[in-house]
Amino acid sequence: MLYAQSRSDVLRIFGWSNNVTRIAISLWNMRIAPVFDVARHLWIIETAEGLIVAQSERRFATDNTQERALRLTTLQVDQLICGAITRTSCEALSERGIKVVSFIAGGLEQVIQAWLSDSLTDGHLAMPGCRRGKRRGAREFPCTQRTQKH
Repeated sequence: MLYAQSRSDVLRIFGWSNNVTRIAISLWNMRIAPVFDVARHLWIIETAEGLIVAQSERRFATDNTQERALRLTTLQVDQLICGAITRTSCEALSERGIKVVSFIAGGLEQVIQAWLSDSLTDGHLAMPGCRRGKRRGAREFPCTQRTQKH
């Protein structure tokens, strides 16, 4: 993995304009938080042309679904990677154009590597019980590594 010294330097050196993707990962003890709706920490990654150009940690100050969605919008997040998530939160984020990849488990570095290699949703980081795309008893909100698009 290649890390850049500063976001602005990398963008200028490589001649990239605003081709930056911002990913938010819900975090708990340097792992994906089991439930997004109560997670307090976010790890924000900015990438350009496959390189990580910036990383930072942010916090949620509330459990309110709409305020959390607004916070991610304010941070200009393009995609959220999380564990379990309520339908209400998923829809609030999707309505704001934030792509949601849910029911992911694993350590932060492991998830970042999987995202960079485009293997995040191949099943190896699925939450326990989500391996075959269904959770026992779940019918309307299946437990796959769902990708909600806007």
